[in-house]
Amino acid sequence: MDILMFFLSFVVILLGCELFTNGVEWIGKRFKLSEGCVGSLLAAVGTALPETLIPIIAILFVGGESGHEIGTGAILGAPFMLATLALFVCGVSVFLFVRRRQTTTLHVNGQCIRRDLKFFLIAYTLAIVAALAPPEFDWFKWILGFALIPLYGVYIWYTYTHGIGACAEDDVKQLYTKKVVDKVKKRPETGFEDPIAGSFDLIRENEPSTPLIFLQVAAALGLIIIGANMFVEQIEAAAVELGISTVILALIITPIATELPEKFNSFMWIRNRKDTFAIGNITGAMVFQSCIPVTIGILFTSWHLNLSNTPEMLQAVSIVIALFSGVVLYLESSHREIKKSGLFLGGVLYALFVALVLFSV
Repeated sequence: MDILMFFLSFVVILLGCELFTNGVEWIGKRFKLSEGCVGSLLAAVGTALPETLIPIIAILFVGGESGHEIGTGAILGAPFMLATLALFVCGVSVFLFVRRRQTTTLHVNGQCIRRDLKFFLIAYTLAIVAALAPPEFDWFKWILGFALIPLYGVYIWYTYTHGIGACAEDDVKQLYTKKVVDKVKKRPETGFEDPIAGSFDLIRENEPSTPLIFLQVAAALGLIIIGANMFVEQIEAAAVELGISTVILALIITPIATELPEKFNSFMWIRNRKDTFAIGNITGAMVFQSCIPVTIGILFTSWHLNLSNTPEMLQAVSIVIALFSGVVLYLESSHREIKKSGLFLGGVLYALFVALVLFSV
């Protein structure tokens, strides 16, 4: 493992996430979108792209038994990490920024969060039903697989049409790319007309142009994907050097790396007291991961968990833990505030699962 590349990947992901959160907030403001649309749809889908590419490449391009195992592990590991470790990171963030925030709880739009979790619990329950169905019932598995895409479509429609809590008009940082453009293209005080700088007058308005906002978001996504791939490569190299089991790599280490964008985004939003964005980024990603990648797994792999097989039994346990954590968060978000204890539970569940994995392999 290259230590320099390891830390460089962290820097690239952090930079990408900072640009991304700033950009999607401006999209929400520009198009007057609700908090749910920004956090649960735009941010969640955008930051879910890196870990979604891994199972697609493994299943469709690597192929074979090993490709299917890697793909299935990545698909099932993503919601598990979001429902445990990502929520734990949110709890730690509240603790770290308690002076800045002047509160020890998260203040969220409970209606948005519970909506996300309802769809997640339905979709992921269908996924485990398909995985536990006997192999001779492939037709039933295919029905469930084809049902998940329309379910996500319903989720998008419901989130957009029933969104409440519009993005605050005066609570968004200036777009970073606009700051750069304004500094670079600032007209010099020379007393004569600068035709080149004059062409940028439209960009130098009080608010950034829509193309500039989308340019920043696209660049941020590129940085996130590049940084996540760099990080995964270094983690896998370290695992090989240390002789770590492939089961541990698939179930614990790789999902930590691929879920970094969601964790960092939520960390930054909690720092800025935008708690609905922070939790919605995680719960929206849970819905996406339980619908789109799971559909690929159901349709293009055997998608069957044999509980007598240790790795597949551990995957089943990770599904149960993710569902349990989702239910707990659903109950927590029925209140005005989410306490740190409810978020730290995710860390406890993750630690118990790690202990189970280490004991089983």
